[in-house]
Amino acid sequence: MSKVEKQQDVKERTEKKEKKVEKIIGSIDMPDIKNEELIAQFRRMKAITPTDVAIQFNIKVSMAKKLLEEQRKIGVVDLVSQSPNLKVYALTQK
Repeated sequence: MSKVEKQQDVKERTEKKEKKVEKIIGSIDMPDIKNEELIAQFRRMKAITPTDVAIQFNIKVSMAKKLLEEQRKIGVVDLVSQSPNLKVYALTQK
């Protein structure tokens, strides 16, 4: 290869690197779930897990985790058991 071809090849490689699409980490808004509806669903469950909540409300598991964590901070649910892979919540006894 000649020097000109090598320079073009290097130039094309750098252009490809620059053209990479930046990943945008999007934030998904919480679905409009009323607190009464949420508590009614929680009362039906013996153990509340993010997976069960995701199935119940047709949302992603990550959203269910955030929802449960918010509810824990408010005091609606308590964290009963925790392992590296799973958190189990229970409705707060009032």
